[in-house]
Amino acid sequence: MVGDPRFPGGTSTSIAAEVAALAGGGYSVGLLPVAGPVLKYPHPVNKSITQLVEAGQVTLVPRGEPVSARLCLLHHPQVFHDYPEEPWRVRAEMTRMVVHHPPTDGLGAGTYDAAAIHGVVTDLFGDVAWAPVGPKVRDAFRRVEMPPPLTPDDWLNVIDCDNYHVDRTGFRPGRPVIGRHSRPDPAKWPADRETFLKAYPDRPDIVVRLMGYGPELDQIVGRRPAGWRTLPFDAMPVRTFLAGIDFFVYFHSPVWIEAFGRSILEAIAAGAVPILPEDFRPLFQEAAIYAKPDKVAEMVLELHADPRACSRQIAMARELVAERFGPRVAVNRVRDLIGDPAPRRSPARATKRAALFVTSNGVGMGHLTRALAVARRLPDTLTPVVASMSKAFAVGERDGIRCEYITYHKNVGLDYDVWQASIDREIGHLIAHVEPSVFVFDGNVPYDGMMRATRDFPHLWKVWLRRGMWAPGTGENHIRQQDLFDAVIEPGEIAAPFDRGLAQINRQKTILVPPIRYLRDDEALSREEARDDLGLAPDDTAVLMQLGSENNFDFSAARRQVLTKLRGWPGMTLVNAEWLIRDAREADPGPDVRRLRVFPIARHLAAFDFAVSACGYNTFHENLAAALPTVFVANENPEQDEQWRRAHYAELKGAALACRMHNPLGLDRALDRMLLEDERAAIRDACKELPASNGAVDAAEYLANLAYFRR
Repeated sequence: MVGDPRFPGGTSTSIAAEVAALAGGGYSVGLLPVAGPVLKYPHPVNKSITQLVEAGQVTLVPRGEPVSARLCLLHHPQVFHDYPEEPWRVRAEMTRMVVHHPPTDGLGAGTYDAAAIHGVVTDLFGDVAWAPVGPKVRDAFRRVEMPPPLTPDDWLNVIDCDNYHVDRTGFRPGRPVIGRHSRPDPAKWPADRETFLKAYPDRPDIVVRLMGYGPELDQIVGRRPAGWRTLPFDAMPVRTFLAGIDFFVYFHSPVWIEAFGRSILEAIAAGAVPILPEDFRPLFQEAAIYAKPDKVAEMVLELHADPRACSRQIAMARELVAERFGPRVAVNRVRDLIGDPAPRRSPARATKRAALFVTSNGVGMGHLTRALAVARRLPDTLTPVVASMSKAFAVGERDGIRCEYITYHKNVGLDYDVWQASIDREIGHLIAHVEPSVFVFDGNVPYDGMMRATRDFPHLWKVWLRRGMWAPGTGENHIRQQDLFDAVIEPGEIAAPFDRGLAQINRQKTILVPPIRYLRDDEALSREEARDDLGLAPDDTAVLMQLGSENNFDFSAARRQVLTKLRGWPGMTLVNAEWLIRDAREADPGPDVRRLRVFPIARHLAAFDFAVSACGYNTFHENLAAALPTVFVANENPEQDEQWRRAHYAELKGAALACRMHNPLGLDRALDRMLLEDERAAIRDACKELPASNGAVDAAEYLANLAYFRR
């Protein structure tokens, strides 16, 4: 199968259902992912397909690997509008184009150039017959001047009814519930308010539930009826939504041709009674009830009053769907084309691909640490290489990650323009040597020289790993540079409600993931292990000072204040964390203060009773995840993210204390509070209520999938 598995709707779900059916029927199935032009912005791979890959029911074909098959199925014509950037190396005895979308809309206007697309696919694959997914698509080709050759039979979607089955003993008590789920594309819904309210009536004796209703549709409906219950697209699993409705009502704009209507199949399988326009009858026959919008309310109330008749309709519809659209349909039509499944063969060992991470210098180790957090979670199919401008670049080698150093202009006093030309050459040579499928940049400023280097490699996927919390009024020039990337991965922020920067309102290309942390859950030492490793007494009160590298902000006053306040307390051990990018001789807090120079510090956080810390992205999220009571003191250099707002939000949540450098009395009071065990216990409890997901896993999964995609 060749197609774009990122489609959020019916196309990807249909591909997944067919993969499951064919794999269950004994066929070996491969998927060659193509990033087609339909989806203008980045999307992750459809979850239903990801699950099949993880279960071993379908093999992703690595880029550059040759593949041979008895049958090649091309999914969705618009994916193949242009020639590929690189050879796909597919040889098949037979090829079919599965047509998930009609060539014209409901008003007769063309939606794609079928003749041009047919020219591309025949040039690449030889003879290709086009297989419409339903009678509406087939009928639309009659309005095409030079239609491609069509298969005699439709390539109907298939469904495993067991995946959607809901045990129903009749209607739920009370009023009938009608609903539907669909993308919020206005064309997929009624075209005017009057028709909308006929199909989905606003009346006290009927409940309406709509999943996929978005602000786009308010332009049609205006004021939403008070009786409607609306949810965003994919707000809950489809089966769960369908279990909560009695009738599935599906009407759309005249401009839209519903190629198939997969959601209708799902509703029937879940035991909801579909009420549809008459033009769906050739496909669904007696499995649905057909009516005009102005008859919906009357029909719903009439059917709801006769549960026995409805139960008979539901049972008959399920039986018809299982017969006409069940998994055996997919297996039988493939068997008719190429015969029985061949003996299964293990796929050839694929050449490992590479992902190249480049990180800027930064004032600490944040960019490098975040890149490493993702790199170390990549699957075996994708080898990470990390090239950093940070002097601590080599820490990744502990995880077996190849690390390279790129000179930063300030470190060697190099003229900025000369340096830009230098990194253009250096990164260009590095890309040519590593041959990565994916290029990931973690930094605030995508350097011109770096981006010039990537332009010489058109196959390369370019991703910007970019944290939020930008200060207002900053980054206008840099935010426009996201157009140079294929996608932006934004690590989540616990303090996201306090983000007021440009990044959070410029997310057209953004994949949002949970907060990224370096440490895996099983890598953190217990309190006993961490104290033993650091040589701390079991019963002492241990305090960690994490006041940053001080490369662009002076924390020395805060450090002195902490030392003055806490020195001499009985049973108190003070530990000063030192950044690996600074010379160990630069700061000596005194002989009575332990010095901690390890990476990652997060591994030892359980050893401490509380911390006084700068509020950079990584430290903030690692400390909260470790439930370490922390006084956050923000770096307020104007070039930095809004760390003080991050700290303030955590304090409002009860998960930390916060103070600012211009208020030394605030730090003094915060330390007084931290010396109270009840205060620390309350903070630990609040931290444990925060979301625990690690976005490094999600980011690695996205990059690993992206590495398989062809342009």
